[in-house]
Amino acid sequence: MQKINFIKMHGLGNDFVIIDKRLKDIKITENLINKLSDRKSGAGCDQLITIDSINKSNIEASIKIYNPNGDSAEACGNGTRCVAKLLFAETKKREINILSDAGILKAVDNSDGTISVNLGKLSTNWKKIPLSKDIDTLNVPIEIKNFSKGVAVNIGNPHIVFFGKSIEKVSLENIGPEIENNKLFPNKTNVEIVEIINDKKIKIRVWERGAGLTLACGSGACASVYAGQIKNLLSDNVEVQLERGSLFINIKNHEAIMRGPAEISFHGN
Repeated sequence: MQKINFIKMHGLGNDFVIIDKRLKDIKITENLINKLSDRKSGAGCDQLITIDSINKSNIEASIKIYNPNGDSAEACGNGTRCVAKLLFAETKKREINILSDAGILKAVDNSDGTISVNLGKLSTNWKKIPLSKDIDTLNVPIEIKNFSKGVAVNIGNPHIVFFGKSIEKVSLENIGPEIENNKLFPNKTNVEIVEIINDKKIKIRVWERGAGLTLACGSGACASVYAGQIKNLLSDNVEVQLERGSLFINIKNHEAIMRGPAEISFHGN
């Protein structure tokens, strides 16, 4: 039986199993992903991430992200911060580039122990999200009682954001999968419900595509702030409160920079 070493990490409870394939090539199968992701019989995680070698001097490593059901995910802000933490410790650098399916992500090791990641350009163009047809992406006609119409956003992966009150009372575990699989989203979608505290602070809950309810979602935090900004509800620097802490999002020139913690839970095999 092949021995596979892994590291379990999390960003504010959004947790990952990370496998470093740079020294030993490991075939990542749907069966392996299912087993490792299982919270009762495996290590348990929201996503499995592999670190791969890349022969480019300006890029430290590449990553692949997999949901527990075996599907690939293009982007993951919290997961990228976790991988960046490992690479910072290994290289002793303070800035690195990581290649993902969403593009090159620049990470910075901050002096306060947090890590920042530039997740790149955001878009509300219906083709980039993508949607199945051309509609007003700032007013997507999907209903959640007492919430706004949805704002569809792409940040390397698709999101739909709803603004309202008392987000903890929303049965996101029931409506999340329905919206994720709505026919408007050919690649499915992540779902965020947002409560605005003021123009510099929000609370969010996330239904993550392919993973379900999650304690935190970095790309979802960025998509939520961007949606609020283009709706003239939020400033360009916003604290995003999640169940176990906050991420800090800066939107500038349609790019999102996310700052937050990354922690090692344990090493295993």
